[in-house]
Amino acid sequence: MRIYKLTKLNLPKIAVLATGLAAAALLATVSPQAAHATPQATTTGIHGPYSINSAQCGTCHRAHTAKAPNLLKSRSPGSLGSQSTLCLGCHDGTGADPAVKVQYDLVRPVNNAPAREYFSHDAVDATPVTVHTQSGLNEFGGAVNRHSECADCHNSHQATATAARDSAQTAGGWDASRRLAGVSGVSVLNGVAGAAPAYTFLSGSMDSVTDPITLEYQLCFKCHSGFTKLPSPITDKPSKDSLDKGVEFNPENPSFHPVEAAGKNTTPAMAASLAGASTYKLWDFQITSTIRCLNCHASSATPGTAPLPQPGSALAPHTSSNRGILIRNYQDRVLKPMSGTDAAYSAGDFALCYVCHGQAPFAPGASSDPNAALQTNFSYHSKHVTGLAGGGSPGTDIDTAGDGGGNAICAECHFRLHSTTNKVGAQTLTGDPTTGSRLVNFAPNVTASGGVISWRSTGIGSGSCTLTCHGKNHNGFDYN
Repeated sequence: MRIYKLTKLNLPKIAVLATGLAAAALLATVSPQAAHATPQATTTGIHGPYSINSAQCGTCHRAHTAKAPNLLKSRSPGSLGSQSTLCLGCHDGTGADPAVKVQYDLVRPVNNAPAREYFSHDAVDATPVTVHTQSGLNEFGGAVNRHSECADCHNSHQATATAARDSAQTAGGWDASRRLAGVSGVSVLNGVAGAAPAYTFLSGSMDSVTDPITLEYQLCFKCHSGFTKLPSPITDKPSKDSLDKGVEFNPENPSFHPVEAAGKNTTPAMAASLAGASTYKLWDFQITSTIRCLNCHASSATPGTAPLPQPGSALAPHTSSNRGILIRNYQDRVLKPMSGTDAAYSAGDFALCYVCHGQAPFAPGASSDPNAALQTNFSYHSKHVTGLAGGGSPGTDIDTAGDGGGNAICAECHFRLHSTTNKVGAQTLTGDPTTGSRLVNFAPNVTASGGVISWRSTGIGSGSCTLTCHGKNHNGFDYN
């Protein structure tokens, strides 16, 4: 065996060799396609001001003394290989942009998976190990996990920040920003309304040519669609269901929040609602707009002062003080009490809705506000959320049939907020142009009247309800 003497002359060469090996090994480990990518001597497409053929690979990797998988130089103490210690070493506000560490330092409740209460994509602690795809194997035949470490959403060799915007709107959704360059995701080929789409895994690559994600929601679908094995329903708790977002956002559905395509409610009232003022206004969308998942699911620290941030701003769904990693508060599982401090209407209970929609139709005294009538096709919104306290049952569980004796909450008539596809139980929702329009679908606490739960639209601004809610029997109740 030949022994080499280590000198000051050959140490840099060994460092280059070691870090070059580290980079090559990492490429082979992370992505088989990436292993065939041509090493780049420039900074184009490389994370940070580094080059793969440079000793600067040692900023993140060690060839012989790596403490973590993928030859990473550090790991979180006591974890199973969390990458966050390494990533947050730079993204801590003192070095690389963005300052992600401050988001994970946000004071918030801890995630409670059994109760389906999530306040972060948990990249700081070891993430749970569960089956990721329907077959239990990835596209290369290896077992994979459904978790949220840094590399699940970011390709560290490809991601770069953007100066002016993070994402841009298209007719088919918002495009994937350079922060998501080279990361894997899932595309959909939609069929008829309510049907599961055909899913295609997009592997991503170092050169962003082979199967890149092109739309931001394709990253989200990797873990939040039928492509993966979603958590099983909790008996008698439909408000906690983990639903297939690929099914919910299908543009063939009667109504949906417009992630994959513009929405179907193009009435003047919807246009006025989106243009309306609110205390919590963040986004200025129109009826022809598509929206990002991140316009609702992002850090609760996002400022809400004028001028409004752009919808394509650099938003991050890392953590939030609101359950569901929501950008603003939304009361949906617990009904309003019949009396007491929390009984009265509070716009803050529905702040999530008001980041896009005007408040006027829901405020007390809306009947005397001309703006309120312009911003809704349903003239009884204010009565429901401000004038019902004191009747019905004192129960406050939205999943319990018959509960509800206080003012109504949005989720009682718009239970499935992404779309009406997965409505609970037997509901007849005849709207326009087809069943289940206007995101109308009723919560489990709403019960039948004469064996029927139904809503029927008879035109713009008019319709009929048959159901029992908050102690009130609506038997063919007509409104206009």
